[in-house]
Amino acid sequence: MLIRVVDMWVVIEKNGQQHLEMVIQDGKGDKIHVTTRNRDFQDWIEVVKEHETFYLYNGEPVKNDGPFKVCFNPLKLIFNGGTTMTKADIPEVPTHKYNFHPIEHFLKGNYKHDMLYDVIGVLQDVLKTQMGGGGRKSCVNITLRDVEGNIIELTLWGDYGKQLINYTTPNNFSGPTIIILTHAWCKQNTVSGLPSMSNAWNDSRLYINLEHPQADEFKASFGATVLSNIPAPSQSLIADSSIQSANNFWTSLGEVKSIRAISEAGKDCFATTIGTTTGFNVSKFGWYFESTGNADPEPVTKFKFEVDVEYDGHKGIFVFWDKDYSLY
Repeated sequence: MLIRVVDMWVVIEKNGQQHLEMVIQDGKGDKIHVTTRNRDFQDWIEVVKEHETFYLYNGEPVKNDGPFKVCFNPLKLIFNGGTTMTKADIPEVPTHKYNFHPIEHFLKGNYKHDMLYDVIGVLQDVLKTQMGGGGRKSCVNITLRDVEGNIIELTLWGDYGKQLINYTTPNNFSGPTIIILTHAWCKQNTVSGLPSMSNAWNDSRLYINLEHPQADEFKASFGATVLSNIPAPSQSLIADSSIQSANNFWTSLGEVKSIRAISEAGKDCFATTIGTTTGFNVSKFGWYFESTGNADPEPVTKFKFEVDVEYDGHKGIFVFWDKDYSLY
């Protein structure tokens, strides 16, 4: 069989062993999901190259009955001990094309819970970031929109969220950001009742402003006028979630709240929030003082300073004490 490897990823099993999975495509453009055995992992990882073409022999077709499917093909292919692949230049096998599932279809419920889809959209907003630690996984919640104005929420867990943060934090760019997520999972949000998406843990790929004909075509479909009205993501919200206060008690217990929500809480609470620095406040004693309290029999130098912050038109004050001062 003449095939092209259009996607491949490594799966880490519960016992720590690894195996290789991929999607291959034939000369007609038909695709099938492939799984290898963990004991053959090292052999296949050295042979298989993404986007390359091969002659494939002796794959074992079985029913595609896994919990999540990356192809509509009812079968998948198992590479056994008799399977071989020989690299060759086979131009008649077409190159890979994304099969993007429209955001509108997700919102109308036109999706299957056991299928993983490719999705593309413009980064509309960053809703929140959640710091890892304290038993909580790090994640970034964003929204994507299409040219018709349909909007869907997307949660990027773990390294996928960090990839977005690492891209946006050092880039002082302007204009829209095109997001592509492959093998994304869609389910109903238990709070809003609306469909929402997230990455799959093993096999998703996140591409940001990818140089690709389909990404260029998607961007061009908006037109210059529409794109000019889509702002770049707020740099104040996209902060490195790996940076936490030295006192992890606060960040591990706190849910994410906006400055407005905290000011309207009406009672003490633990929360994680974020804002843009607008100024500094210094008391008449400066940024430090000598403490002689009961817990400090000898005078101890302590630090305190206040930072004015703002987000979404609402203002607040961050107060930094002692060790937190050194992190600022």
